[in-house]
Amino acid sequence: MSTLSLNVDNFITLKLSPTNYPLWREQALVLAESQDLVSHLTNEDPTPNKYITLDPISDPCIIS
Repeated sequence: MSTLSLNVDNFITLKLSPTNYPLWREQALVLAESQDLVSHLTNEDPTPNKYITLDPISDPCIIS
């Protein structure tokens, strides 16, 4: 995924209101899908580890 800056107003044309949630949600999901972010919204991605442990023995890229 690239670090492209998006103007959400260009993709979601409706302002959220009490009466238009289904249509607004559909536009938001289409935008999220286009950026490969839906799994973050639906909690399908596993939670990342709080800490990263580096092991120089199993990872030859780490220089100690």
